Amino acid sequence: MQVQWFPGHMAKALRLVKEQLKTVDIVIEVCDARAPISSRNNELSSILNNKKRVIAFNKSSLADDTVTQQWESYLNNCEELFVFTDALTHKGVKTLSNILINKISANMRYNRAVKAMVVGLPNVGKSMLINSLTQSSGAKTGNRPGVTRGNQWIRINSELHLLDTPGVLMPKIESEEDAFNLAAIGCVKDTIFDKYAACKEIIQFLKLKYPHLLKARYKLENIDKPDDELISDIALKRGFILKGGEIDLNRCTDIIYDEFKNGVIGKISLQSPHII
Repeated sequence: MQVQWFPGHMAKALRLVKEQLKTVDIVIEVCDARAPISSRNNELSSILNNKKRVIAFNKSSLADDTVTQQWESYLNNCEELFVFTDALTHKGVKTLSNILINKISANMRYNRAVKAMVVGLPNVGKSMLINSLTQSSGAKTGNRPGVTRGNQWIRINSELHLLDTPGVLMPKIESEEDAFNLAAIGCVKDTIFDKYAACKEIIQFLKLKYPHLLKARYKLENIDKPDDELISDIALKRGFILKGGEIDLNRCTDIIYDEFKNGVIGKISLQSPHII
């Protein structure tokens, strides 16, 4: 599938990130633990250049635990600082705070708060992660891309200040795999791609990687069918019928997409380190 979404405010946000970079000590790059490669923005990486950073793979409670362990083993052999976090359950949040305060402040010349910039794609949970650190609602949050529109400083405590930035996609999504992954985890608005086509790809993926979750969630006995038929089967089981007996595919599509994106179907990972 093809996805392109780079509105004007994202180009502006990229410029602001570049301008503010010199004011911070470290960058927190927030990614989605379900798609650790697709949810990293190469455009941001080139801007950050050699700036010290820690990668927070957020929403880890939605990811396949086995695959997450594989990622942790792989990343332990890399030089980058990383932590798997979940803003809703507070998993890894204390570890992230300790990395920021202990590892950075130890190398600082003056006794002052560590200043960190939070960057990442839309809807990877940047503001929610900040809220988890602050235990307050200082930053706007919402499970849809593009909620934070302007840079805002948040004082976590006397030792740590964070700069929240708007979510920024890459100007061009090169691969169809990345396009699907970003659509499936909600990093792009669902109004800019064919949601029915995306749901067919979701069904294909589940049949291949997580057939037990597909069967269990939608009470399907036989999934050895074309994707269109399976979507129709799900619609019938959920009672999504229009007047006249026609299947309400739009409603079924919305349900499948939302349940996949929000982890209702089960713990799922779209990428493993084996693809590297």
